[in-house]
Amino acid sequence: RRTLCAHMAADLPSAGAPPEARPYCIHVRLAVRPEQREAFLVTIKHDQDSTLKNEPKALQFVIGESTTEANHFFLHEEYIGEDGFKAHMASPHFAVWQAFVDTKPWVEGHEPVVDFYFGEHEAVKTEAVPVFCLNVDVCVKPENRAELVPTISNNKAGADNAEPLCLQYVWGESTTSPDSFHFHEEYTGSDGGKEGFDFHTKAPHFAAWDKFAATSPFTKEPAVYFFRTI
Repeated sequence: RRTLCAHMAADLPSAGAPPEARPYCIHVRLAVRPEQREAFLVTIKHDQDSTLKNEPKALQFVIGESTTEANHFFLHEEYIGEDGFKAHMASPHFAVWQAFVDTKPWVEGHEPVVDFYFGEHEAVKTEAVPVFCLNVDVCVKPENRAELVPTISNNKAGADNAEPLCLQYVWGESTTSPDSFHFHEEYTGSDGGKEGFDFHTKAPHFAAWDKFAATSPFTKEPAVYFFRTI
């Protein structure tokens, strides 16, 4: 994992907010070889626990496994500003993680992919809990950006205020690729939380997102990764 310079856009809801106070978010996806699974879980859980307990600027550290592919894992991390993430990388528990990474335990072709973005939400500390999650990557055509931003904002507002089973809906623009956006959503309820996500897909604010998505506004198909926390 490495840190990158931020791309700041004037049309986002948080425009003008100081970046050092905003949630600096990281998404990671990777797959470990089956024989490395237990070592991975021990190492990443140690990183998670130590981060949340010992780092004042750590807000979230979510770990989950794919709902369809064993040994495929996803992370969602948040820190107060990029400096919070830099402090994380300088920690002793990150050094333990890095030592594990250096053993190259990944499935070939599924080495870690890391994305960075500033979240369009308040910086609030959130503990890791059992939930149904998705991470989403969306790349919009420049000419459709002006419609995308309010559509996402509306979807988030509806999820936050009208869905009791939605625990969080966060999103933001990539720090390095303009017009590329990342989402992290968490749901609870029956079926390991999938009830909450299914309710979300039937909501009127999601219908507005579907209507926008049907206009072919993307440069490539959105990538959606479903996982449950571990």
